[in-house]
Amino acid sequence: MKSIHRLFVLLILLSLSSRLIADPLLPLSIENIPPAFTANYSVNIGGMSMGKLDVRLTQDDESNWTYHSESSATGIAAVFVGSKNVTDTAKLAVLGDTIRPTFYERIRITKDVDKSERVFYRWDTQQAQTQYKDRKLDIALNDLTTDKFTLQLLIMANINSIPEKMTLPIISKAKLRQYDIVKVGKESLQTTYGERDAIIVERIKDDSSYKIWADLNNYGLPLQIERIKQGKTEYIVKLKESSLFTQSQN
Repeated sequence: MKSIHRLFVLLILLSLSSRLIADPLLPLSIENIPPAFTANYSVNIGGMSMGKLDVRLTQDDESNWTYHSESSATGIAAVFVGSKNVTDTAKLAVLGDTIRPTFYERIRITKDVDKSERVFYRWDTQQAQTQYKDRKLDIALNDLTTDKFTLQLLIMANINSIPEKMTLPIISKAKLRQYDIVKVGKESLQTTYGERDAIIVERIKDDSSYKIWADLNNYGLPLQIERIKQGKTEYIVKLKESSLFTQSQN
């Protein structure tokens, strides 16, 4: 009887764990990638604007895209963000019936220390060549592997089918790390474009996370992002304007 009971408990646990990884994020494709856009944000600490973030997605030709962001911070915001200026660039291309990142680069220099990182994706060999400071590492790829920056595009593309919880392999600082993606719920958020319905998605790694309010009716565009460290809010990024709203009105 005890062995039957153990088997029954094991089956329940396997069932529960399978639900956590079921329905993974769909890969980017021609059908679900957001249209080219720009978005401008303010970086706020304690209700005061202490910096800005500019994001753009451009389609270079019928098979290639560039996803780029530039952030600048002043005063105490520079301490939280990590430096006064940070740029992120991802190159993406059509590979078969999906759109995959082919290159990612973050340029970040703090106190004369270069903390930049790069990822060269080699999908033909299922390997990624990564660099961070003086560390280099080859990482095995699978269909879910991506970097932290391209992950935001994946969330936008999957905004109507985000699972309750899943764990993704994310390349960061020349290491393969496990990030939990959790759908927190829905909320109406007051924005510069009035009240918007948003899905709240949290990206969690150890004791830090980013909570994202993604527009439910406008390609999952981030309306607000909250950076949380050890349970405390470090800063909040709020949307000021985006071409996606202009496009949706045309």
